[in-house]
Amino acid sequence: MKAFIGIDTSCYTTSLCLVDAKFRVLADVRKVLQVPVGKRGLSQSNMVYQHTRNLPELFERLRPLFKQYAVAGIGVTNQPRRNEHSYMPAFLAGLGYGRSLSALLGIPLYTISHQENHVLAAMRSLGAVWEEPFFALHVSGGTTELIRFLRQSAVWQATCIGGTSDVSAGQFIDRIGVALGFSFPAGVHVEQEALAEREAVKGDVVFFKDGYISFSGPESQVQREIKKGRHPHAYYCKWTLVTVWNGLVRLLETALAQGMTRLVAVGGVMSNRYIRSQMEAFCQQRGIQLVLAPPGYSSDNSAGAAFWAAWQERG
Repeated sequence: MKAFIGIDTSCYTTSLCLVDAKFRVLADVRKVLQVPVGKRGLSQSNMVYQHTRNLPELFERLRPLFKQYAVAGIGVTNQPRRNEHSYMPAFLAGLGYGRSLSALLGIPLYTISHQENHVLAAMRSLGAVWEEPFFALHVSGGTTELIRFLRQSAVWQATCIGGTSDVSAGQFIDRIGVALGFSFPAGVHVEQEALAEREAVKGDVVFFKDGYISFSGPESQVQREIKKGRHPHAYYCKWTLVTVWNGLVRLLETALAQGMTRLVAVGGVMSNRYIRSQMEAFCQQRGIQLVLAPPGYSSDNSAGAAFWAAWQERG
């Protein structure tokens, strides 16, 4: 039986995934990179170091499956986005493993961007890759972008038509979470705390111009409020999520104005239940076909890369 490996070494997670020829996940192993308490990120050198340590451990965890399945292809992320200026050393760790395994086993290697990996992780649930143009909203700790995808041969042409002009939605959430005393990454803690706030919270107005939103103003405001301690943590957490949604709505309206009928929404922030529910309601009301990654596959993973390798095998 054939299987296909996906490898992703992103800013904060080392990921391996194994899928079969029918795109079913056989194994999904990940290890979150360790960030010191009170810090809001890692240097690229530290990311590469931790990925280099994590990859052998994750491959060893897949060893029993390698005895049952013949690996027929490898998908690996090699850059943040698909363009010549997109580069990040963290992806070299996974790319090196992918190239080495491809040469050793004599099997094809397929490289995709981290962003495409997220999109494909969602499309795996469809069991197909869209040929027609579509829009994608990538909302994570490092990225908030609205992209128009157009399939060209074996790859996509990705055109960014909107996003943030400063911090990403994920950074905004993480910075507020760390200010409240939560460990980094703080998204899960902010979500849990926000559920405790039963009162309606409006959030802040998010500045928008020419397709781009800005979270720096709301962040400065809430950081000052947190220091004054006027509200409980639950209020600030719910305020933060509502503010994020207020900004994302402006991006979705931009896509609607450009003829959006299908949307893939991906990235770690899309694992947030409040944001997901708001996105589903927005698209349902406007007749937009929405594809979200299955639970657990919105955050960094390598299922998209594995799916892409398996899809390429089909020719």
